[in-house]
Order: sequence, then structure tokens, then C-alpha cells
Amino acid sequence: MPLTDVVQQLQTALRRRGDRRQRFTAHTEHRPGTATEVSVRINGHTLVVDEPVAAGGGNAGPDPIGLALAALGTCQIVTYRFHAARLGVEIDSLTVEVSAELDMGPVFGIDTAPQVGAIQMRARVSGPSTPERYRELQQLVDQSCPVLAIARGKTPVHSELELA
Repeated sequence: MPLTDVVQQLQTALRRRGDRRQRFTAHTEHRPGTATEVSVRINGHTLVVDEPVAAGGGNAGPDPIGLALAALGTCQIVTYRFHAARLGVEIDSLTVEVSAELDMGPVFGIDTAPQVGAIQMRARVSGPSTPERYRELQQLVDQSCPVLAIARGKTPVHSELELA
């Protein structure tokens, strides 16, 4: 089924429901016998997340920050594709590079004044539409990408501890 049809079906379903929220879940569990290796389950998919050797891990998989950056980049691409399909904007190729400079001091107990970090995203798109159409897409994506909203702190996070 063309992506345009999928987008239209999802729009119709969300409008009918009234509540546009959708639940997403990831289950993470430390792998015993390792320093930092974590098993992850997401919608029937499994992967391993680990720290590099330099950070005390075994490098058995991508690190959590890299995974978060990958989630942001992939969400950007999917959101571009949804808006492009909805608006009839053709995309021949699309890549998103995401990088970050983050203050790692607090993770290791260094409680001096925080150093401000930043995330940098660069989308590269090609296609037959005008540059203005692609800029319009970028604005829509930056306003609506769910993972970007999480990264910007627009989604409240409630944390709790359960003692076993």
C-alpha cells in the first residue's frame, strides 16, 4: 500500500478516536555477568546495547547515547516521509546526521558547574520539488517529530523506583 494511503488511513483513525496518543514500550534489562550490557525488547524485536570498552563495557552493541541519536534521526526521516506523502512532495533521497556534545561529568559524579551541550541534526534531501517545499517539510518535521519533542523536553517524564 502506498505511504500516502497509509497516512490518510492513520489520519482518519486518529480523528475518529479523539485521543491521538499511542503507547510505545521498550523493556530493558541488565545482562548478569557483564558490566554494562543491556538486553532490549521493542515490539518483538531484540537488540543489545552496551558501552564501548573505553567506558568499561564490552562493546557488544551500540551505546545508549548513539541509540538515542539514531532514534532521533530515524524518527526525523519517517516524519519527513509522512509529511511528504501527505503533501505530495517527492523525495528521491533523504539522510539525517545527528551528533551530540554532552556533559558526561554528572554520570561520573563530577558535580561542578554543568557544561552546556548540544545536539546537531543535518537533513540532506534531494528531489524534484522546489527548495521552498523542502524547507516547509523541515519546519513541519521539526514541529511534529515525536522523538524531537522528547529530546526537547516537551514530553513529561515520570520516574519511579520499585524495590524487589
